[in-house]
Amino acid sequence: MSAREIREKIKAIAGEQASVMFTAEVVMVDGASCTVDYGGRRFTGVKLFSIGPEGKFLIKPAPGSMVTVADLSAGLRRDLCLLKIDKIEQLKIEHEGLVFDLDGRAGKMELSSNGVSLSGLFSQLARIIKGLKVSVLSPNAPSGPPTPDTIALVQAFETDLNRLLK
Repeated sequence: MSAREIREKIKAIAGEQASVMFTAEVVMVDGASCTVDYGGRRFTGVKLFSIGPEGKFLIKPAPGSMVTVADLSAGLRRDLCLLKIDKIEQLKIEHEGLVFDLDGRAGKMELSSNGVSLSGLFSQLARIIKGLKVSVLSPNAPSGPPTPDTIALVQAFETDLNRLLK
């Protein structure tokens, strides 16, 4: 019996499900797809786990991580998609102007909603604190309340913060 005949017998015993999923190692990630190595064979254009239009809900694996790949072409290895990821490098969700992005490679995160970002708000708060002005009632008396322009800045900060966070 030849190797081909043995392989066909094994496929017949195992059924079609044996060829539609496999575990591979991520070689590189590019946009919304990656290249994986499966037993010495490289497959490019493997779709990352993504729901909706490209990048709206995206999970990027770290190079070198192990992934479960689904073969949507039923064993022909033409339409491959990640189902499970061993080590996540980036998790990004975008929905109607809201962006939540955890980037393990950069060691940073982004949280924004319709142009208002958390990092921008904290920068704004730092500017307010650095420029804080209070009224002075008399030279030897304690300082008074913040000046109207400082109060306006704090109120604008509070409004933006409430637009972003629940």
